[in-house]
Amino acid sequence: MGGGAAGLAGRVEEAEVLGSAIRGAAEGRPCAVFVHGEAGVGKTRLVQAVCAEAADSGIAVLWGRCVRFGAVDSPYGPLVSALEGWVESAEPAEVTEVLKAVPAAGELLPSLGGFADDREVRLLSVVDALVMAIAVRRPTVLVVDDVQWADPASRDALAYLVAGFRRQRLAVLTTCRDEELGTGHPMHSWLADLRRLPAVSVVRLDRLSWDETEQQVAMLLGGRPHHRLVDDVVRRSDGNPYLSELLLEGVPVTADELPAGLPAELSGALLAAWHRLPATAREVMRLLAVAGRPTSIDDLREVASAHGIGPAAVTSALAEATNTGITVAQGAGLCWFRHSLLAEVLYATFVPGEAESVHAAWAKTLAARPATGLDEVQRQGDLALHYEAAGDLKACFEASLRAADLASGIKARREEAVHLRRAASLMIHTGKVDDEVRLLERVARANDLVGDGEASFQAWSRARELVDERTDPLQACRLLRRWADSAFATGRTRGRPIAEAEHAVELSRGFPDSEEYAEALAYLSWCQWWNNELELSATYAEEAVQAAHRSGAKAALSLAYAARGNADRHSERADQDTATGLGFAEETGDPELIWRMLVIRQNYLSRRGRVDECIDPTKRFLAFALNAGAQSVAVFAAGLLSHHLLMFGRLQESAEVIREGLSLSGLPNAAAMVRLSAAALAVRQGDTDVAGLHLERAKELIPGLESRVGLFSQPVLAEYLLATGRAEEALDLLSHTIGAQNVDTRDADELLVWGGRAAAELMGAARDRQDSRALQTTQAAFDNLRAARSTMQPAPFEPGGPADLIQPAMQALFEASATSTSAAWADAVRRCAVAGLRWDEAVASSRWAQALLDEGAARSVVAVPLRSAHRFAGEVGARPLLNQVEALAALGGIPLQEPTQPVPDEAPERLRSLTKREHEVLSYLVAGRTYGEIAKALFISEKTVSVHVSNLLHKTGTSSRHEVAALAVRLGHPPPD
Repeated sequence: MGGGAAGLAGRVEEAEVLGSAIRGAAEGRPCAVFVHGEAGVGKTRLVQAVCAEAADSGIAVLWGRCVRFGAVDSPYGPLVSALEGWVESAEPAEVTEVLKAVPAAGELLPSLGGFADDREVRLLSVVDALVMAIAVRRPTVLVVDDVQWADPASRDALAYLVAGFRRQRLAVLTTCRDEELGTGHPMHSWLADLRRLPAVSVVRLDRLSWDETEQQVAMLLGGRPHHRLVDDVVRRSDGNPYLSELLLEGVPVTADELPAGLPAELSGALLAAWHRLPATAREVMRLLAVAGRPTSIDDLREVASAHGIGPAAVTSALAEATNTGITVAQGAGLCWFRHSLLAEVLYATFVPGEAESVHAAWAKTLAARPATGLDEVQRQGDLALHYEAAGDLKACFEASLRAADLASGIKARREEAVHLRRAASLMIHTGKVDDEVRLLERVARANDLVGDGEASFQAWSRARELVDERTDPLQACRLLRRWADSAFATGRTRGRPIAEAEHAVELSRGFPDSEEYAEALAYLSWCQWWNNELELSATYAEEAVQAAHRSGAKAALSLAYAARGNADRHSERADQDTATGLGFAEETGDPELIWRMLVIRQNYLSRRGRVDECIDPTKRFLAFALNAGAQSVAVFAAGLLSHHLLMFGRLQESAEVIREGLSLSGLPNAAAMVRLSAAALAVRQGDTDVAGLHLERAKELIPGLESRVGLFSQPVLAEYLLATGRAEEALDLLSHTIGAQNVDTRDADELLVWGGRAAAELMGAARDRQDSRALQTTQAAFDNLRAARSTMQPAPFEPGGPADLIQPAMQALFEASATSTSAAWADAVRRCAVAGLRWDEAVASSRWAQALLDEGAARSVVAVPLRSAHRFAGEVGARPLLNQVEALAALGGIPLQEPTQPVPDEAPERLRSLTKREHEVLSYLVAGRTYGEIAKALFISEKTVSVHVSNLLHKTGTSSRHEVAALAVRLGHPPPD
């Protein structure tokens, strides 16, 4: 995602707050913003980036920096520095004017004649006069960096400036380190006073999120980083940008983890405050560092006691460390370092072997503290780490497995994967190959569920190395198939691994009743289908079904039926086969298998035009996957479900699913699908800037996104380009990518529809300009698009079966774009409505109304599609469509409001004698409807409407329908929606 200012990761909202403050100040609304946060969190860089943009627009930026101990001998130090910098950089004429307006400036600024004694001249007034004189001539930003170190005189001057805010074009920005302000520090009261003044606000910078840290790492390394490297950086820096930058010093973009140890500059920066502590407090901090995470003070006392430090000394040490900003309280009874990297630096102060006894003490303490739920998972994980560091590998292995089992039980899949990887790394010490293979399979599956394809591949690879094909061919067959699948998923192979699939079949052929043989045949069928060897695919699929029935294994039956349904997808049997395959998968409870079978089932349904049948099963699966902790497949499900919901115009539901998907981590393909749906939703709701950010991220995840098949990227990109006024780019994109859609020509047909829209927009603009050359160029490009589709089979828009209502709707949309007649658009609206494509129906309704207006149709005729589109756009919050419809309504003089029926008992006294039908007719009159429109809406004749209106006029004493409508409004009749 894009940052909040140039060269920054994240900080979008904070940069906007500062930018808005500066813009307001430039318009005569002075303000002060105090930017707070810990050291290294990026306060200075944020302010620098925002001020750089301000300077580019002609705003004067005065920058002063406070230094530690500066108050001793340098009053007004940061302000003098800021003003001297301005004198050096401003235009000479401007400097001359300002200095002329402030004759005493030389008493303040050394460069103008020396530093005067402030007993002769009130320097505070000079500071104020100089800043105001600059702000009179041009908008000005005064920055005081690290204000926590400001001398008292500078604090007074800043307070003076802020208290004097009137209509000056001045913004005051300061940065402040939170941890530098101990209890009783005078800055606390100074800040509290200033915050009570008008036009003063506070911006707090927190540490960066995982996504923001990923963006920072990409900026620093010059390329997209490996997700494990980002994990490592986040773990060790806790999202502190400065610490992250130091950690990445010398790290190449290809690295998948940080090197051991810490850079010298980082170590020195972190240890400076620790060295100022007394000896006992320093030792307590070292013991705390060995804990590895925020820990209970009671546990720290127990460990310290084992090393000869009493409870009172621990309490005193924590108080001193907290007061100096080294440690912070973390909830009830917990303590830890403000910067967790300090724990690493302190740990490095132990000589080899010295820390073993401390780890043993921590293990002993934690072993006596049983817990439940996630706390127990954490405790067992901590025990494993301490046992390992203490040299007790057997205890470490056992604790790791206990932690993994506990994590699995509470669906904490990421934690399970971590503990399993550690346990697997220790299996080499046991010498039990079969146990190690089983554990490695579990490691691979666990990492698959959390989307760590690389860790999964490594586990499958190690497991294969341990198994001898000659002595255990079935196990070798299973591992080979999973390894080959993993190699393809991680991009190690371009095409489907047919050779490996064939070898897997050969390994298991001697066991024809085994589930391994059935699964290998199903896998080979799938690979051959991707290789376009359809007859071979069907043959292997049939053999797989027979073998699966002999084995009786649910997973084998699921894979076999799905393979046959996929290979023979044009037969009626494919419907039953894909449903059967999904049913067997659901019986296994395996999220990964269920998802694969669900995708195969959905592929079949989509090709038959039964996309609406995909939504509810995917909803159920998403809930199941989230409950099971299967994040990787949950992201895929969110991407596919949100796409289908958008297709049927269910924007609010799609937004909820997208939010879920964006909160999860998954493989790049899955994450990109969610981003694409988010972009499409944002375009339809009028947030093209947000859409652009989502598309930017999707392109980072999937290089070459524009040409990638199967992610629905081309229609989303085309919709975005059209929404941002780039129809020519949209048509060019579609022309260059339609040829790759031969795997599923329905996708190619959708590109045709978008191409028709782009071409129609371009041709309309060309006609308005009377640009015949542009007309010819667009027509040629559109003809090329159609020609590319004509080379594929089946023919364009051919229905996938008798229940397919979508392809006829797509064809009607395409033909309406080409002809732009009201009859064609009316047909498109009707077909979209029948297919349930509410979004396309609403867009087509708007185009139908436009065509009717162009053809001079009666107002009442135009109103029908226009009001239909208006209702839908308002319902789903589609601002661009709403604006378009309202513009057409204004052009045709058509009221869009819907009649509102009053509650009879709550009707105004003068209207209570009306009958129910008369109330209904009155509500339509209030909404501006004609007799014909009222008759159609109420299923009565126009003559009957006239009779009801006559009764209304008689009962209310009015003389026209307009007068009775106005009376009803004055009496409190509910206004139309």
